[in-house]
Amino acid sequence: MKLYLDFTELVRLRSTMGAGQSSWTPKTGPLDPREEIRIQLQSGIEITLDDVTRGPGGLLSYKGEQVILYIKDTRADRYTLEHEPEKSRRFHVAECETLDTMRHAGRFERYVVTNRMDGLFLVDWFEKDSGERGETEAALKVCKNCLKAINWRGYEQPNDRLELENGGSQSKAEIWREFQISQFLLEFSTFFHNKPSRRDLTAEPNVYVDDWAAISKRTRRGKNWTCEACGVNLRSAPHLLHCHHKSGVVTDNTLENLEVLCAIDHAKQPGHGHMKVPTRERNEIMKLRLEQGLQAG
Repeated sequence: MKLYLDFTELVRLRSTMGAGQSSWTPKTGPLDPREEIRIQLQSGIEITLDDVTRGPGGLLSYKGEQVILYIKDTRADRYTLEHEPEKSRRFHVAECETLDTMRHAGRFERYVVTNRMDGLFLVDWFEKDSGERGETEAALKVCKNCLKAINWRGYEQPNDRLELENGGSQSKAEIWREFQISQFLLEFSTFFHNKPSRRDLTAEPNVYVDDWAAISKRTRRGKNWTCEACGVNLRSAPHLLHCHHKSGVVTDNTLENLEVLCAIDHAKQPGHGHMKVPTRERNEIMKLRLEQGLQAG
């Protein structure tokens, strides 16, 4: 898009002041090396483990930038990565016991560093039966030793159930399961150049809008009442088809942030460990999956 700017008034003022015209002209040049690295980190950079160092706060650093590290070759099948990522490899946010062990063992894996913030990682999948390979995005889970290294929510403590500042308590398993990169980056924002756009002081209250029911129904109808994860059609049982906010921000109802999922697949999403699907509803979904020639599990 072309921009047309009128500098007539500015030229008149310069003439009135008797000021000379500057010889400076805008030029285009290469990006600053630091900015180039930051841009590359958005899509991920393949490295060796020795390229990663311990940064401020014990966080991982690559060429001075705080990063997240993961192994691209998961050796898991596609279904596991997209629906049960907790059964696959972990990602790392800090220098931990696991990485120290890998270094001493001389592990040569396809490590990737990134500063991507949406909780998804580009990984390789492998089907053992057919030998097929490919790439997909998966919501990998964080390394438990990393949580211990940075004492996330008191994770370093020996007790399995930890007291929270609000007076409640939470088990270590719940802390691990509900860990979100966006929240981690907010709390360690002074170490990271890139930060989540949604900040605690400027964001709207994260509550559903008044017409959420209508938005959900319209979105599900637009997807033909079909789960985008498993493919089951729930036109006959629309209450079992949910509308999921990918980012976790329920005030963002743009199409890019909404995903239509059956109750089972919705409960598998990051940060949804609290969501329990009653046995009756779970059985109904699995029955429809089988009737439609889909995998029941």
